[in-house]
Amino acid sequence: MERAITLHSAGARLAGVLRLPDDLAPGARVPALVCCQGFSLVKEVWLPKNAEALNRAGYATLNVDYRGFGESEGEPRCRLVPWAQVDDVRAALTFLETVPEVDPRRLGLFGISLGASVAVGAAGRDDRVRALVAIAGPGDLGRVWASFPDFPRFRDKVRAARRATTSTGEVTYVAVPKLLASDPETCALLVADAPSFPTWRLEITFESLQDLFEFAPEDELPKSRAASLFVYPERDALIARSEMTSLYAKARGEKRLVALPGLAHHEIYNDGPGFEPVMRETLAFLDAHLR
Repeated sequence: MERAITLHSAGARLAGVLRLPDDLAPGARVPALVCCQGFSLVKEVWLPKNAEALNRAGYATLNVDYRGFGESEGEPRCRLVPWAQVDDVRAALTFLETVPEVDPRRLGLFGISLGASVAVGAAGRDDRVRALVAIAGPGDLGRVWASFPDFPRFRDKVRAARRATTSTGEVTYVAVPKLLASDPETCALLVADAPSFPTWRLEITFESLQDLFEFAPEDELPKSRAASLFVYPERDALIARSEMTSLYAKARGEKRLVALPGLAHHEIYNDGPGFEPVMRETLAFLDAHLR
């Protein structure tokens, strides 16, 4: 069962899709997760398949367009501010508390790629999160970007764009595949799938990269007492293994770190060979910590 919903975060109306298990008994209340999509994605892209697998296992799910993306309000469009997305996820948790079929004492987060980083930040700032599933997401975006060739020059261009936006209101955009060029296979998947999703713009505002450089959600993680699962594909060309091991080291609750041998970043989505291993680990973990 699924239905379109709206909620509000920092004055912006957000669009979402709430999914409930098909076999939900009258009066039953089930655990629920906010599903957090990654870099520039909208709620229809890839993660609905993860949500549906969770639904079949007895969990409610909520996928939401972050402010400025998809069907949600927010200007300028496609301005990617990770801490604002953390606030949107926390607003989604609050919405789940109002759903009669959801048990508000059993809330969790599921995120992939940048969505995993956003989920980590939300778990660190919100004690309602009992279970966190973070798949292939960095703990410190500044550390990731600083490892790229010629980063200082690129950072200077971003700072110049922010000055222009601040002084004139001018907004410039950068194509997402250009930013993820270190992983051609993931870029190819993005470019191939984007035309199937009309509300998905494969770009972000250039100046919002400064917000990404400053996003280190792992610093919030020691505040969380949620049980945490960290999963990474061993051939990930986007996110280094060290990012996941750093998250694991900073988590304070019960935790588990899982490597997926032979898999790359793009293979954990949708019909890729990593989808089933990801969901197998996820469901075993959630059944132990969110039931």
